[in-house]
Amino acid sequence: MADRDALEQRILDAALERILQLGIRRASLDDIARRAGINRVTIYRRFTTKENLVELVLAREVRRSLAKITAVGSAATGVDAQIEQTMLALIREIRTSPIVTQLFHVTPEETLSFYTVRGEQLVQLGVAYIAQYIEQGQSDGSLDAYDPRPVAELLARLAHSILLTPVGGIDFDDGEQVRAFVRTCMVPLLKHGVGAAH
Repeated sequence: MADRDALEQRILDAALERILQLGIRRASLDDIARRAGINRVTIYRRFTTKENLVELVLAREVRRSLAKITAVGSAATGVDAQIEQTMLALIREIRTSPIVTQLFHVTPEETLSFYTVRGEQLVQLGVAYIAQYIEQGQSDGSLDAYDPRPVAELLARLAHSILLTPVGGIDFDDGEQVRAFVRTCMVPLLKHGVGAAH
């Protein structure tokens, strides 16, 4: 099992490397197989299609990003600071992650299309992560009791919007604007839920 996992990680690493260099469409399974030191048939046995492989690469990178974000938030003291640092880390990761920035640099039109078409999976991953974050805060008493799903949906969709359209009313390159937005909008939303009068 360990050998299988190690081989799978090697394939995913090789796929990520080629995707970041060439874009999703131009990264061929033959090239990925060569990079991983295996044959193409081995990739087909494990992933069936290139689309499945790309989805697993993306999901792994999202999970890695979420783990980094969680670590940043957990290091802060006090619920307001934890929420603020978690949300700032989330926005920063969206704006700086190579799977976003490098792909937009290499193949902007293809990447925009990919993240739009694959938006459902990205939003679902975000909703699951944020809902779990809220439920954990509710269980330890740091967040109010409310239905976490609408808040998780709003924030996951906001994150996806920042990914696709980083420039709007708020300049997400301006740290002070972003921090003010997080403090005044996102912290109260996560603490109290939707429609709470606080």
